[in-house]
Amino acid sequence: MDKKKIIIITPSYRIKNLNKILQSISFDYIYKWIIIYDGSKIPENFEQFEKNQHIVEIIHISQKNEIQGNAQRNKGLDYVSKNFSDENIFIYFLDDDNIVNPNFYKLLKDIKINYFYTFDQQRNRYVFSGQSPKVYNIDLGMFLFDFKLASDIRFRLDKYEADGIYVEECCNKNIKKHIYIPNIYAYYNYLGRNLLRRSYYRFYWFLRHFLSNNLKIFKIVKQKKP
Repeated sequence: MDKKKIIIITPSYRIKNLNKILQSISFDYIYKWIIIYDGSKIPENFEQFEKNQHIVEIIHISQKNEIQGNAQRNKGLDYVSKNFSDENIFIYFLDDDNIVNPNFYKLLKDIKINYFYTFDQQRNRYVFSGQSPKVYNIDLGMFLFDFKLASDIRFRLDKYEADGIYVEECCNKNIKKHIYIPNIYAYYNYLGRNLLRRSYYRFYWFLRHFLSNNLKIFKIVKQKKP
């Protein structure tokens, strides 16, 4: 079987979060973590992980009228296309206010080449369903895909909803290649919450899953729109 390599792409200007994100990344599963810094906010030639062979750090200076993050993601995709075009690469986008959900690594054991995957996302008090890979119904953190299926698609630079548009365009190339997995493999804005609030919601979801799975008295409801 062909070996699959998982690459995480992170656009970043909140560099203080990156060490926390790094703690959530297992390089037993992740081949490369590509960080694309916002050059308008980060010092020129900035690097803080130069000793880690799994991490690639790139500076991109955004142009006027570019929505933050979109051009940086495109820069990461261009880097993958240039350097890993002959390999079986899967792409996962992770923003710099989030971390990898530990359950995400369970998914990586079962993925197959030539498919797009969407899955559920844990939000504060509900689960956002990844069943519908369409703009306004999907978050970028709920999407993992074989890069060669959509290597020619890039983010639109002038749209705030470019992440949802990107997922929809990718899956529409061959919707029969889309697989929805009804499990929670992603967080939403995890580092955007303060420590007390994160602790509260971790306990909240632990208790909710325990009651649902063991006592069968609490059904988790999924929503298709935030």
